[in-house]
Amino acid sequence: MVKDPSNSMASAFGWHGDGAATYKTLRGNNGVAQSNWEGVKDESMFLGLPRPTSEALVFQYPYNPEEEDWKSYVNASLTQVFYTVNKYHDLLYLLGFNEKAGNFQLNNNGKGGKEGDWVYMLVQDSSGFDNANFLTAPDGQPGRLTLYMSTSTTPWRDSAFSAGTLLHEYTHGLSNRLTGGPANAACLEPWEPGAMGEGISDWFATAIRIKPNDTRKKDYPINGWEDGSELVGGRPWVLSTNITTNPLVYTDADGDKVPIMHWVGTIFATMLWEVLWNLIDKHGNNKADVPEFNGNVPTDGKYLAMKLVMDGMALQPCNPNYIQARDAILDADQALTGGQNKCLIWEGFAKRGLGTGAISYDWKNRTGSFDLPEAC
Repeated sequence: MVKDPSNSMASAFGWHGDGAATYKTLRGNNGVAQSNWEGVKDESMFLGLPRPTSEALVFQYPYNPEEEDWKSYVNASLTQVFYTVNKYHDLLYLLGFNEKAGNFQLNNNGKGGKEGDWVYMLVQDSSGFDNANFLTAPDGQPGRLTLYMSTSTTPWRDSAFSAGTLLHEYTHGLSNRLTGGPANAACLEPWEPGAMGEGISDWFATAIRIKPNDTRKKDYPINGWEDGSELVGGRPWVLSTNITTNPLVYTDADGDKVPIMHWVGTIFATMLWEVLWNLIDKHGNNKADVPEFNGNVPTDGKYLAMKLVMDGMALQPCNPNYIQARDAILDADQALTGGQNKCLIWEGFAKRGLGTGAISYDWKNRTGSFDLPEAC
């Protein structure tokens, strides 16, 4: 159990208030959580769906993963989702996904951007199975996180308890709002940009799980808990800096070589994984669950990598290819640190074939390169 976990800078009204009222339920400025056993799709009906209440704002409910009656622990599911989404909202806020950047809040407290766009969290939704999704509308319109039960195991597993799934889906809201600007939520749609969106979601959801004592030798599966999948969450590769364990390079981003868009996204996630560990090796790994800053620059490698990827998304064009995304991250580092990490970033991308000579022709044809700039 945690007490008062909200960050006052990121959530000025706490997690249970919106500036107009304090709610004795799983509702606040950043979002509202409810079960959806009937598969309701009408947004105007969401606030009428069930959620637990507590006059003392204490949300503690039993959960047994071996329980076959998954509806019996729905309040625990809702509490977990509400906590995870709010915690992630606050972290992203500190890294720059704030009101002006188009984040998800009902009340922007006079800090810019369009308001009225918290996140509806639909838990144990019966309109589907074995999946989850995030519906991103332009700034000013609510986001929608929908979580289904996974039927791949016995008993079924509730994706509400898979942080990887939650963070992956919420990150779609982040990448769609930042790429092309918050007024345009449709700038990661064709093959390569769409794959990049999946890879960014995989990467954020995995990078955030890195423990303080991990090293670059530690491999991480991309989710996979709720389906017990040998494909590590629907991806045939773990995120690894070991080229034998994970051999993916830029030229594999071909619809014939890697036919599933989510798998093509793993290629970009792997590139970012290399950059991440280069930055951690130089700047260390913060043991805190929130970043520490020197000015606007995170002082450790993990949060610095997240900040640079976020800033890069805000700089890249609508529907970018991998080369444009790489260059945007380099530009982000130049703007944030004066280019202090230029070579570390280049080395990470070049190791996976996105070096200086890489060329993108179309969604199938590309030339890889392992070359670095002369200065590196």
